[in-house]
Amino acid sequence: MKPELIIFDWDGTLADTTRPIIRTFQQSFADCGLKAPDADAIRALIGYSLPEIIFRLAPDAGEHLREELAEIYAAHYLNPNNHNMTLFPEAIPCLNTLKQQGFWLAVATGKGRTGLDRSIMQTGTADFWMATACASEYASKPAPDMVFALCSELGLEPSQTLIVGDTTHDLDMAANAKAPAVAVPTGAHTAAQLATRPHLAILNDLSELPGFISRLSSKDRKSVV
Repeated sequence: MKPELIIFDWDGTLADTTRPIIRTFQQSFADCGLKAPDADAIRALIGYSLPEIIFRLAPDAGEHLREELAEIYAAHYLNPNNHNMTLFPEAIPCLNTLKQQGFWLAVATGKGRTGLDRSIMQTGTADFWMATACASEYASKPAPDMVFALCSELGLEPSQTLIVGDTTHDLDMAANAKAPAVAVPTGAHTAAQLATRPHLAILNDLSELPGFISRLSSKDRKSVV
């Protein structure tokens, strides 16, 4: 059956931000006099909250240094002169189609509230979202807290949602919430990596999402693979 609510991840799912995120982490570490992390190490962590990523990239750093890294990262990434927030070309047509078909849309992201609100403003997508949740307000993925919060706010159960994300962290969050999920390998993780987690489908990109959801209406939702 069709979901009532589609919950989107932001980075790598709606927005083409993987490379800017990697560059910003590397610049932030360099600014603090630290060796810049390898791109693949950063890529594997995209989807977690900023503090969690920094902790995993610099486990031996003290609390003060980790806070400094977070502040520098935010200063770089949220700089209005940076043009880091570009939606994938398929994103707006997908959102328009789903909204016109009557689906509720929401966001669950590892971003903080400031970053998410600025991203929504920069992309002009505020009118799409029934609700949003971010990692500065709830436990970071793969914890299910953001899904639970969105469902509670909108009066739904996780089984009435569909999670859409580009990382294994998104799929793990969905599984922990007992919500179905689909993946798009457009961001940080490859299709092979995504295939190791529970999912209904791995789509090529968001252009395939409306058609996939429409097919769910003609049959009972299958168990995740």
